[in-house]
Amino acid sequence: EAFLFFGGGRFHAIGVALSTGKPVVVADPYLRQAYQLEDEVNRILRQRWASIDEAKKAKNFGVLIGLKVGQKRFKKALEIKKKLKKANKKAFLIALREIAPERLMQFPSIDAYVNTACPRLSLDDAPKFKKPLLTPRELQVLLGELSWEEVCRKGWFENEI
Repeated sequence: EAFLFFGGGRFHAIGVALSTGKPVVVADPYLRQAYQLEDEVNRILRQRWASIDEAKKAKNFGVLIGLKVGQKRFKKALEIKKKLKKANKKAFLIALREIAPERLMQFPSIDAYVNTACPRLSLDDAPKFKKPLLTPRELQVLLGELSWEEVCRKGWFENEI
């Protein structure tokens, strides 16, 4: 069982692969090519696990809130802050219109971040950030509330933590 993604680019096709756990074949009409994403998806999965592992050492977390329409998840951010406090971690709410590596460098005491804004930021742009940038579900793995296998099966894009 697999998905056939008909469209240009990799962005949405990778999202399908990560959220379903199924192989995806891309049929790109603009490039007139068909290709699989298995290697790229596996690379992303390895990066995500490495981010969780690195964040285990963190004492100070920044909980990111996007200020763009559709990314203002204040309730989610407060839930995450509460979970981190319960786990004896310090958590600071950080609201930004643009979540970019250079903006996060303004917070040198933060060891890792939890991103409540666009989840694709954690997945696609993670290598650009100097510190771990976790999704809410990845934080659940770090806190022992969810297994890595469950995240791989359920996907990264669930809104509930």
